Amino acid sequence: MQSPSQLITKLLSQNSPTQALLAYIQSRREGITQHGAIPVLLKACASLPNPNMGKSLHAEAIKSGVSSDVKIGTTLISLYTKCDFEDARKLFDEMPDRNVVTWNAMIDGYSKRGDMGSALELFELMPERTSITWIEMIDGFARSGSVVDARRVFDEVPVGMRNVVTWTVMVDGYVRNGEMGAARELFEEMPERNFFVWSSMIAGYCKKGEVGEAREIFDRIPERNLVNWNALIAGYAQNGFCEEAISAFQKMQADGFEPDEITVASALSACAQLGLLDFGKRIHDLVNCKRIKLNQFVLNGLVDMYAKCGDISNAKKIFERMPRKNDVCWNSMISGLAAHGQSKEALELFGKMEASEEKPNELTFLSVLSACAHGGYVNEGLEIFSSMKKEKYGLVAGVAHYGCLVDLLGRAGRLRDAYNLIKSMPMKPNDVVWGAMLGACRVHLDTEMAEQVVRDVGTLGANMCSGDDAHYSLMSNVYAASYEWEKAKKMRVLMSKNGIQKTPGHSTFIPVS
Repeated sequence: MQSPSQLITKLLSQNSPTQALLAYIQSRREGITQHGAIPVLLKACASLPNPNMGKSLHAEAIKSGVSSDVKIGTTLISLYTKCDFEDARKLFDEMPDRNVVTWNAMIDGYSKRGDMGSALELFELMPERTSITWIEMIDGFARSGSVVDARRVFDEVPVGMRNVVTWTVMVDGYVRNGEMGAARELFEEMPERNFFVWSSMIAGYCKKGEVGEAREIFDRIPERNLVNWNALIAGYAQNGFCEEAISAFQKMQADGFEPDEITVASALSACAQLGLLDFGKRIHDLVNCKRIKLNQFVLNGLVDMYAKCGDISNAKKIFERMPRKNDVCWNSMISGLAAHGQSKEALELFGKMEASEEKPNELTFLSVLSACAHGGYVNEGLEIFSSMKKEKYGLVAGVAHYGCLVDLLGRAGRLRDAYNLIKSMPMKPNDVVWGAMLGACRVHLDTEMAEQVVRDVGTLGANMCSGDDAHYSLMSNVYAASYEWEKAKKMRVLMSKNGIQKTPGHSTFIPVS
C-alpha cells in the first residue's frame, strides 16, 4: 500500500496537481504530517494557481519551521507573483537568504505584470546573474513593446551566457512586435538555430501576410518537426492559401509526421474556407482513428467546417455535445445556419447564446444581421442592431454591420430607409454598402433612387474603385431591368471607355487525394 507521501509524489509526476493537493489535505485530516511534501505541493499550487491552498501551505511551513528554507521561499514567491503580488515582494524583502533563482522568480513576476521598471531595478541590484536572468529581461521588455530596451539588454549579455535560447528570445521579440526586418537580420546572424526560432519566423511572416517569405524560411529548415509544419499550415490557412494548406497537410503526413490538435484545427479551417466537405470528413475520421485530443480548437474547427460546408446536421451534433461552447463556436454555428438559409434557427440559437454565459461579440451580430437580411426579419434585425449598441453589450457597430442593415432594408423594399441609414452612418460608406443599395434598387426597379445613389457617390469613373465592374454592372442591370435600354447601353459604353471589363465567374478545384 502506498504511503501518503508516495501517493502525492506519484500524482505530481502524473501532472495531477489538484489530486495531489487533495491527497495532502486527506493525510492532514488523518493526522499524518507531510512537511517534506510542502515544496513540491507549493509548486503544484503555483501551476494552478491556487492562492488559498498556497497560503495554507505557507502557514504549515511556518509552523513546521521550514519557511526560512530558500527553496520554499522561492517557490512561495513564484506562487504569490501569480495571485498576490504585494505579498510576493514583502516575502522577497524579508527573506534572510536569497539565491539567484529567488531573484529570477521576482524579476519574472514583474516582467509578466509588464512592470519592467521594477524588474530593471532588481536586475541591476542582483549580486549574480544566470542566462535565465538575461532571457527574462529580454523577453519582458519585448512583451511590453520595448524592443529597443530588449535589444540593449541582449547586446549586454556576456558571451558565455549568450546561448541559442537568448538569440531565439530576441528574434521572437522582434517578430512579436511585427519588426520582421530586424528579426530577419538577427536570425541570419545566429550561430545555431532551434526549431522554435524557425517556427517563430514562419509565423511572423504569415502574420504580416508575407506567405512567400514564410515558405522560403520553411524550405531552409535542415530538419523539420511537427511544430514547423504546424506553423506553415496555420499560416497558409489564416491567409486564405487554403489549397496550399491542404497540400502541406498531405505532404507532412507523407513525410512521416502524425498531425496533432493544432494541425487538425488548421486543416479543418482550410476545408471550411474551400467547402471541401469530403476532405473535412476524412480529417474527422483521422481525429477519431488517431484519438487526437478533442480540445476547444478541434471541436470549433469541426463545427465551423461542417457548418460552412452545409452539413448542418453534423455541425449541430458536435455543437450540442460540446461541454463548453466559446464565442467562436457559437459564431460558427450561427453563421452556418444563416449562410444556408436557416435564418429562423440562427435567430433562435442567438437567443440561446444571449441566455448563456458566453456573450455575443461583433462577429456574432454580423452573422445574426445577415440571417435577418436573408430571412426577411426586418423588425428583429432593427431591434438586434439597436441592442448591440446599448449598455447591455456596448459594442461599436462597424461598416459591415451597417452594410447588413442596408441589405436588410433594401431586400424588404424599404429603399428610402436604407438610403437614410447610409446618410446617417458615423463612418464613410464603402463600396459594399453602396453595392448593397444599388442591388436593392435593381431588385425593386427603382432607377430614381439608383441615380440618387450614383450622384452621392460621385462621378463613376473618378470615385468608384478603379478596375471594379460591380457598380457599373449594377447600374447597367438596373436600367436594363427597368427597360431603359438606352441608359443601359450608355453605361456599358462607359465601362468600355474606362477600360473595365465584366469579371467572368470562375470556380476553384483542387485534388485532395
